[in-house]
Amino acid sequence: MQKKKLDNSKIKILVCCHKPSILPDNPDDIFLPIQVGAAISSVNLGFQSDDKIQGAHCENISKKNKNYCELTALYWAWKNIQKIYPNIEYIGLNHYRRFFNFKKKNGFLDRYTYLEKEISTYELDTKKINKILNKNSVILAKKRKYPYSLETDYAYCHVSDDIKTLRLIILEKFPEYLSSFDDFIVNNNGLNHYNMFIMPIKDFYEYCSWLFCILEEIEHRIDISNYSDVQKRIYGYMAERLLGVWMLKNKKNVIYYPVNWYTDDVKDNKRKYFFSQLRKDRAFKVSLSLRTRIIYFLNKFLIGQKLLSAYREKK
Repeated sequence: MQKKKLDNSKIKILVCCHKPSILPDNPDDIFLPIQVGAAISSVNLGFQSDDKIQGAHCENISKKNKNYCELTALYWAWKNIQKIYPNIEYIGLNHYRRFFNFKKKNGFLDRYTYLEKEISTYELDTKKINKILNKNSVILAKKRKYPYSLETDYAYCHVSDDIKTLRLIILEKFPEYLSSFDDFIVNNNGLNHYNMFIMPIKDFYEYCSWLFCILEEIEHRIDISNYSDVQKRIYGYMAERLLGVWMLKNKKNVIYYPVNWYTDDVKDNKRKYFFSQLRKDRAFKVSLSLRTRIIYFLNKFLIGQKLLSAYREKK
């Protein structure tokens, strides 16, 4: 099969910005900076916004940015990007301080921290991206490990009942996804953060159609009026989990890369962070093994009780 050449008419990587930001050089015009929440902002960043096409209003959810976060850019692209780039074949999403690190694929770390001023030195590895996408693969952020399942993590960090509501909606609207939901949310401890990806446009449209159908139903069922500002970002948090569920169910060939995390604060201690991730992953595997053994012996006990009861009834 002849390899397709990666050119700027066929791939765009959204870079979500909500304020003036340092952005990397973009000589190949592959990055597409997009202002998120433009409809509720008093600042015009001077590039593509998530509520317009070439200055004209378009289908968007820009006003929901405080709840949907980077997903307002996702929605804009889903509904509008082919109107501007009709030949687009691949699409991605990064953040103004989060970019894929294509140089450190095989490391254990999911992120590498740098000072924000170093963003200007970031270079997009177009040759590596082209090689990956030619294999019809999807690029996601490397998973961050937790000492417990993603279900427990969500309950710990957010509103515990919300993940139960999400599962119920999956059961009702997309029951064929329930097994993958349980595998990824209940029996897994690794999360692809930031809703970052690069994928074929066909996959993107299928994913968005599924994702926003679920999130729209969540809006109808969960009252967030009394949530804190952080917890009101519920749809962005849920999408981080649902991205992995969709990839698992649809058996996509996913290639994971760590993320460059640019900060105006202190850099991570790589050694300390590495061992922290290692401990958390090990703790989860031990607890999962213990839980599996308990369930196994409990099932054997229950089966034994049923057999004993049946034997007594015969006598």
